[in-house]
Amino acid sequence: MSRFDYVKFDDVTAEKLSDFKDRFIGLEKCCSQIKDGRAKSLVLTKLEEAYMWVGKALRDEQIANGGDSKDQPNRTNI
Repeated sequence: MSRFDYVKFDDVTAEKLSDFKDRFIGLEKCCSQIKDGRAKSLVLTKLEEAYMWVGKALRDEQIANGGDSKDQPNRTNI
């Protein structure tokens, strides 16, 4: 298995990601109070980056627990 293989989240992992997403959306809404500018842009970029890393961490956790990356035969890895 390659680190670049696609992994479809199982139901448990998808629920965890959904919980994180809801929290990140809440943070994004809080950021609407910040005046537009470089600082706000950086905050939003870092939130996006943090959400990406949450997905990576959950993916790695699922793989470590025996998750399979081959669940979607129609998806091709580039």
